[in-house]
Amino acid sequence: MKKVGYSLNERKEFLLKEFQYNTDLVFRTLSLRGHEIMLTYIDRIVDTTAIQEHIIRPILQLPFKENRIGVTELCDVIEIAKIKSESDFNKVISALNDGNTIIMIDGEEKVLIADTADWKDRTPTVPQTQRVLRGPQIGFIELANTNISLIKRIIKNQDLKIEDFQLGNRTNTSIYLLYLEDRVDKDILEEIKKKLQSIQLSSIIDASYLEEQMTSDQVTPFPIMLSSERPDTVAGNLLEGRVAIICDGSPDVLIAPAVFIQFLQSPDDYYEKPFFQFTRIVRIISFFCTIFLIPLYIAFTLFHQELIPSELLISLTAQRLDVPLPVVIETVLFMFIFEVILESSIRLATGITLAFAIIGTIILGQSAAEAGFVQLSTLVVVSATYVFNFAIPIHPFAFAIKLIRYMFVFIASVFGLYGVIIGSFVLVNHFCSINSFGVPYLSPLTPFNSKDLKDTFFRFPLRKIIDSPKNYNKDDLK
Repeated sequence: MKKVGYSLNERKEFLLKEFQYNTDLVFRTLSLRGHEIMLTYIDRIVDTTAIQEHIIRPILQLPFKENRIGVTELCDVIEIAKIKSESDFNKVISALNDGNTIIMIDGEEKVLIADTADWKDRTPTVPQTQRVLRGPQIGFIELANTNISLIKRIIKNQDLKIEDFQLGNRTNTSIYLLYLEDRVDKDILEEIKKKLQSIQLSSIIDASYLEEQMTSDQVTPFPIMLSSERPDTVAGNLLEGRVAIICDGSPDVLIAPAVFIQFLQSPDDYYEKPFFQFTRIVRIISFFCTIFLIPLYIAFTLFHQELIPSELLISLTAQRLDVPLPVVIETVLFMFIFEVILESSIRLATGITLAFAIIGTIILGQSAAEAGFVQLSTLVVVSATYVFNFAIPIHPFAFAIKLIRYMFVFIASVFGLYGVIIGSFVLVNHFCSINSFGVPYLSPLTPFNSKDLKDTFFRFPLRKIIDSPKNYNKDDLK
């Protein structure tokens, strides 16, 4: 706790030194019948109209009936909804950086902190990476207060608890922990708090910083926390007893614990009738195809040609006659080209992205096949693999699958089908070894929990899954 002298001159000099004489630091002194009152705020991040109309004007109109004015008298007249008193100047400095206005009275120990923040933000728009055809069409933005209000708009319940933290001694980033008191697992909640409070980074700019630090004790390419830009997705997970973490400045909200099946689910699944939808099964099949299609193609064409039907083998052999590169080299080459095309399309302007994708994939691929650099079957297999990859709804999970695919391509090119089988066992064992804040990654499949299977491969009717609490297995919780 840092205290400063009670005179306005001492406090002004202290703040100027703390902010290194920043020109954005504004001081406004009011002299009223012998009383000295000083207002301090950082320009460009405050609502100056609110300061003038709801702080300065009421103070100037204050009728002085006593010889001395204090904090209580000012609180009664200032027309700001959120105001509090403080004597610790460490908290005063933090409040200034948060866009608050500090009101100081000459000779008074405590100062007033009035919320006058006016952060520039954008209007909530349609989610960019988790779009749906049916359901809410609104996504989070970079302002944490707006994101919390979007969640509260869905969950109007007094059991929704919000805890706030400040992390990063340079950025002083506001972090908010949201959960439903009557649904959350207390052990998991304490584990998440412990991991969150143990973060020692000096700067936190995005929610991904938190995710990396909170899950750094496990070596895996797969995400252990679910990231979402949709308020309905976050609200649904809160209702299931999970915890949401909002980072001010990030449009993505973290959800924990997260398990494997969640990364193959989409909000569409809950807005369509359960008996007439099969899109989740399509995603699960796509998950296996995007990992194994290319490795199996390499294994069969190099090592197990006797397992290929005769007609197909003749066609593949005929294609290989005029192709100079080995099948492994041409496959990896086209995988690399596809990655370059995808990465480049992200950096391009929206208007030319589609044209670039058509030129880069169809024309380039077709021309390479006609020129004899690669065979058509390789082009088809690689293209189909990337189409399957696009069916994965969560980008971090889809990116992890790409890394696993390269590993399978390597072992398939060396050991053939046997390498693919061994790699599959290693992958399953890896899934079994990781956990999300004590909850096994493959839950509820292993350890098996029949009650939680209502929303895994298929979605049961809403009346059977709503108000059905999750029974998390916490054997891995330390």
